[in-house]
Amino acid sequence: MTTRGHSGPRLRWGATRLLVGYSAAGAALLMWEVIGRSSSTGLIPPVSVALGEAWAFVTGPRLVEDVLPSVLRILAGFILGSVLGAALGVVLGYFRSLEPWTRPLLEFLRAIPPPALLPIAVLVLGATNSMRVIVIGLGAFWPVLLSATDGTLRVDRGYLDVARVSGLSSGQALRRVVLPAAMPMIASGLRTALGIALVMMVISEMVAASSGLGFFILQSQRTYALADMFAGIIVLGVLGWFMTVGFVALERRLLAWYEGQKGR
Repeated sequence: MTTRGHSGPRLRWGATRLLVGYSAAGAALLMWEVIGRSSSTGLIPPVSVALGEAWAFVTGPRLVEDVLPSVLRILAGFILGSVLGAALGVVLGYFRSLEPWTRPLLEFLRAIPPPALLPIAVLVLGATNSMRVIVIGLGAFWPVLLSATDGTLRVDRGYLDVARVSGLSSGQALRRVVLPAAMPMIASGLRTALGIALVMMVISEMVAASSGLGFFILQSQRTYALADMFAGIIVLGVLGWFMTVGFVALERRLLAWYEGQKGR
């Protein structure tokens, strides 16, 4: 009875939030259309024109020439940075004697904005596809590393004592006890890393590139094809939205046990 009593208001509140959110988005698009129609400079095309160009963008050859390379780069860089960050973070958190020695250096390196590393990457690796993947991976690496370290440090020592009494090796304890317990924190870092990876993808494609959404947006701005530029930005936003929605859905599925513990 208590669950049913609370489910009704919760559903109504969720529907209200969706309605307000979509209404705000609709109002913003309408304002964009009005400003674009009334502008005499042509710097801001109407949203209807930009959406039409965006549709032509994803249904034409640009889908393979620019969107697909960007998707592959961000996926490769995100996976590379996330795997390395999670693995190193769990190790540093598990072997706690290492953490005080490495934390100052890691905090210093994390404080360096990832875009500042792009000139070094171009100098060392050249303007190659591998360089862009590595730069994206560096952007994703730090939030995952720090979240994995903190998540592992917060694992209850009692769990580790039980693992030792049960005869588990360090590797087995990491895999069966520490990693699952640290996953909520790691997931939080992964969500942050996804946004940073998207930013780094765009920035890396604006430097000596020949394909990708970042390249297309910059080239459109340089040639004053403003409708195309806004179309590229719209496609980029939709891509980021799809990736976020997909990640959240996967996170909820993999961490359903954790959501249940929180009483949600």
